Amino acid sequence: MEIGSGCDGGATEHPRKRKKAAAEEEEAVYDHEEEEVYEHEEGVIPAELVEGSKHGNGSIFRPDEHPLHSLYHLHDTRETRLGPMRLSEPIDICLPRWTACRQHKGCAMMQIFSLKLSKLPRGAAAAGHGGPIQLYGFMAVRDLLNPLRNYVFNRTREDPFVIQDLRSDPFINLSGPKRGIYLQCRVLVEYDMKIKRGEDTGDDDLPLIDGAATFCELTFIHGAITNRIKGDCGARVDIAQALLHEAVEATVQVWVTDSGGNASSGLDLSITGFVGRIPQEIKIFRGTIGDLCDVKRFVVAVRLNSVLFLHFKVPALGADPICKFAANAVAHGCTYRCHELDDSSTIEVKVTWSNLY
Repeated sequence: MEIGSGCDGGATEHPRKRKKAAAEEEEAVYDHEEEEVYEHEEGVIPAELVEGSKHGNGSIFRPDEHPLHSLYHLHDTRETRLGPMRLSEPIDICLPRWTACRQHKGCAMMQIFSLKLSKLPRGAAAAGHGGPIQLYGFMAVRDLLNPLRNYVFNRTREDPFVIQDLRSDPFINLSGPKRGIYLQCRVLVEYDMKIKRGEDTGDDDLPLIDGAATFCELTFIHGAITNRIKGDCGARVDIAQALLHEAVEATVQVWVTDSGGNASSGLDLSITGFVGRIPQEIKIFRGTIGDLCDVKRFVVAVRLNSVLFLHFKVPALGADPICKFAANAVAHGCTYRCHELDDSSTIEVKVTWSNLY
């Protein structure tokens, strides 16, 4: 039975079909425009994906699917047992404190600078152009120092990470790593991330990326490089990282004192880091000054005898940092800095230096 007839006697298309067709056309235009942009983007290298490694179908947990599964214990979902600051004291305890440690001279380490949502999956174009995007799931690094999950991003569906505007700030805040990442040999990055849609169940949620990728120490060049992880539904997440030779682990602890009740405690604050002469910034923290009343801890890899720079910015007050810290990387020990804000609040920073092994 026809719903109606047009002037030519043909059937009139149902309004829902017209709406669906319009949405599909908009999606196709969006995909085409985005594809043109990314095809010509320079400096981004496709990540080396591990085939047969999906959380959605359980293949990542089967050791017989791929040789790397058993090597990196992909069936074991526990977090790495190793914590930071394990060797913050020199082995040569009889040596004076100012004498360089004879045994520990750093090692090859991986430093992740940022995660960037560079393209949404198909079906999420409207969310990308409109409201905020809620991400949840995890990304973890497995190295051969201890091949259990060392989380660099870990959010539940009840506590997703929100990207307010994909075009102006597409970066995903890092929540880790828990300890330094050993890159003397190949590492594996495991991930299962989704976009939350709706409040009740996860039935309408969109898959972002699911699987695993490897990063070989032999493919790194001087400075930071960006690898692109592609999802099955068209999503793209860029991970910027670098191989640092003779590097040590810097555990950065940050807190704010005497800020309770002050108006400034609600100010939006970002902390970024720079290591040595690499121009890319490490996305360390984004939140309010009040969030730092409890000590926050971040782990960074820094090449021995180079400098770790920390910049604290309040975007509402301009692009210039409200304070800067610099610390020279050493094999062991700690560095302490503090800075008083205008309202008598004090930002305190402690950096503890350690070797991985």
